[in-house]
Amino acid sequence: MLALRFPNSSRSTLKRLVLAGRVTLNGRRVRKLTEGVRESDQLKVADRARPVESSDLLEPLERIFEDQDLLVVHKPPGLLTSTGPRETRPTALAIIQKYLAEHDRDARAGLIHRLDRDASGLLVFSKNELAYESLKTQFFRHTVQRIYLALVHGSPKPVKGRIESQLVEYADGTVHSTKATGRGQRAITEYEVLRVHRHVAEVRIRLETGRKHQIRAHLAQREWPILGDPIYGRKDSARRLMLAAVELQLDHPRTSERMTFRRPAPPELDELMT
Repeated sequence: MLALRFPNSSRSTLKRLVLAGRVTLNGRRVRKLTEGVRESDQLKVADRARPVESSDLLEPLERIFEDQDLLVVHKPPGLLTSTGPRETRPTALAIIQKYLAEHDRDARAGLIHRLDRDASGLLVFSKNELAYESLKTQFFRHTVQRIYLALVHGSPKPVKGRIESQLVEYADGTVHSTKATGRGQRAITEYEVLRVHRHVAEVRIRLETGRKHQIRAHLAQREWPILGDPIYGRKDSARRLMLAAVELQLDHPRTSERMTFRRPAPPELDELMT
């Protein structure tokens, strides 16, 4: 812990230094006093607070890629992607709008798709009208590939398959499959079991469509609810919804180059599978 490297400093003093942005660990700004420090690590305290860098404006989002047209970020669990005008809680869209206002004033953040609040993973935002129209068209035509990892209760059989149904949203905001003719939206989810450990399976999921709560509703419908799901799941010890968007493939709006963005599985998922 940080305090062990500075035994002659009070906790309040260390906290002020951290909050002021004066403490770095291996060149990276330290965010909390409890951050782990090894003997080989380079821990430095600056004489005065360093200037705020552009990447800091995106916190708690992590910037994965940015150019004149696109901004790809990693959203942590618990953060809304976007919401209505009366919402006071922070959202990924609001953070990006503020970031662009200070970093690239000619850019305009365009909301392309969403992740559930309790999920984590990759999100792409447009920065101009060209990119917005291109990305919206790609999502509409289902040419964007979205890959997720999830931990589910049980051991899905068959180990690889496709779930297709019409999803309808109820008044309470939950989503369920319906057999009623002409109701709901067509939803298609492809899945593959990667490994099973103690009645929990790690599942790779590819979305062909992107409906609200689609993955969660489809897996729960098969009696394989995602761990940590407060809406469609069971009571369990998972600290969060075990669902993460780990891969995003799309065509660049300006060059048409096929681009692939990936993130490793969150450590919480691996912890539960060992």
